[in-house]
Amino acid sequence: MLTNSDIQKLSAVLATKEDLKDFYNKAEIDKKFSLLQTSIDRYMKKVQTIFEEAVIQKYRLSRVDDWVQKASNKIGIDYNP
Repeated sequence: MLTNSDIQKLSAVLATKEDLKDFYNKAEIDKKFSLLQTSIDRYMKKVQTIFEEAVIQKYRLSRVDDWVQKASNKIGIDYNP
């Protein structure tokens, strides 16, 4: 259990709420948050683009696979995807 002496020693070393009050002002925090939101928006746009491209590629690959199956049947080659 902590004694009063231990608490006094800790309070001399650790930052208090009052010590941190002026560490960042609200304008700085708002600016940093805005920059973070912008970065996340850009990242999500890239993720969305990659996802859309993956859907398109899956569709194209499916069409190519269908074509290969039909062609293999016509030329007599066994094709098992």
